[in-house]
Amino acid sequence: MAAGQRRQGRMTVREIGEYPLVHRLCQRLEHAFGIDPRVVVGAGDDAAVVEANGVPMVLTVDTQLEDIHFRRRWMPPFDLGWKAIAISLSDIAAMGARPLAALLALGLQGDEPLEFVDAFYEGAISLCQATGTLLLGGDTTRSLNGIMVCSVALGVLSGQAWRRKGAQIGDVLLLTGTVGDAATGLWLLEHEEATKDLQLPSEAVQHCLHRFRRPMPRTAVPDLLSNADIHAAIDISDGLVIDTERMAINSGVTAKLYLNQLPLSASLRSIATQAGHDPSQWALTGGEDYELLLAVPPPEAAKVCDILRQANIPAQVIGEVVAKEPYPVLGALPDGTHQPLFGGFQHFAP
Repeated sequence: MAAGQRRQGRMTVREIGEYPLVHRLCQRLEHAFGIDPRVVVGAGDDAAVVEANGVPMVLTVDTQLEDIHFRRRWMPPFDLGWKAIAISLSDIAAMGARPLAALLALGLQGDEPLEFVDAFYEGAISLCQATGTLLLGGDTTRSLNGIMVCSVALGVLSGQAWRRKGAQIGDVLLLTGTVGDAATGLWLLEHEEATKDLQLPSEAVQHCLHRFRRPMPRTAVPDLLSNADIHAAIDISDGLVIDTERMAINSGVTAKLYLNQLPLSASLRSIATQAGHDPSQWALTGGEDYELLLAVPPPEAAKVCDILRQANIPAQVIGEVVAKEPYPVLGALPDGTHQPLFGGFQHFAP
């Protein structure tokens, strides 16, 4: 046992992986603070929910690092500021909350032109104004290795918080918007030289680049669905499969995705066809779409889709929840067979 304990002590973050690390930290927080009546939702969800004077508030934080989350040559400063806010507001929406305010911390090396900082904040301010979010300031600091951005968002609930857990056997899985566009945009940036000879349609290219650089969080959805019966929710940030897996594991069920009903944009299909790429792979594992996946009882499905579509938010059924099986996510093929699905972005993965 002593040898095992020493081995565990030498284990690295890369060896344990991102989500076992998160689970480990959540357990430590639970042990340190125990059960506090002010905490409605603690660590481990899209955001935390705490009560202050009986008012539930939703809090989330996100970090972006240059050369980990973005390349400076790919992200104009306006888009970088916009996306920093978008990521956190998406977490707020996934909890069923309305955004109220945000803070931004920006780490700079010091040789950036002032125009870079002005454009960064212009992007952040633009999205805040579009979503009714107050940008209240933040922090600036010196960075020794690239640009660092940290965003904090605060939201308010008008009802019960949506959780990753709560999906029930028989539930229908609904998805807003389309998936895979952002991953396609990233692929275009990574293969800029190689795709010059493909004569890709410019409108399709610009659509996917825009989805990657300026995602629009679904901040209107919680108010639209305030009277709907939402059993579980999560935003699609790391990929449809891996985020669906998180919902399934937290709920103690298996999620079945209909592979012939994935919502793919015409832009993605066009680029995938000309590039010889499987469009479903971008949709399933790409991430950064910041759409919402909802688990709802079957009688609610049509009503929820109609409400969202009337607000010009596309929504469709993409799967169902079944009893727990050995794999948390299954792909349902048109011939009636199923296959386990894996993949998505994880920090510290080899």
